[in-house]
Amino acid sequence: MFTQHDKIKEMAEYLVQNGNNVQCLVFRNMHFAPVGVSEVITCEYSIKDMRIVYNQWFVEGFEDARRMALPGVEHHGQLVKGSGVIVSTRKRGSTTFYGKDAVSIKDACELNRDLQSYLTQRVM
Repeated sequence: MFTQHDKIKEMAEYLVQNGNNVQCLVFRNMHFAPVGVSEVITCEYSIKDMRIVYNQWFVEGFEDARRMALPGVEHHGQLVKGSGVIVSTRKRGSTTFYGKDAVSIKDACELNRDLQSYLTQRVM
């Protein structure tokens, strides 16, 4: 059975992957302390009447940091524990996804996007 939860997830993934007018804002989240070289970034995507928000660990110059085996690189690209991916729409309200569903939506959002190029210096 296709639940409301499933519909929102599928719609979010489809729109963010195939939408032409996806607005993306990525900024460092100062509410979380860095762990080694990793820090938390907040990613916000807006398309039509939908907004997707999540917090994930990020390492600038990830490949170099990994080669040097710097502490904290193992967190890179992972969602912050206990947080999820929040999908808000006008018609269906707000839903938070966890686990595989959250990772699936996050991956769809980041497909063909270089987060480093979107990163801004906004303090939250």
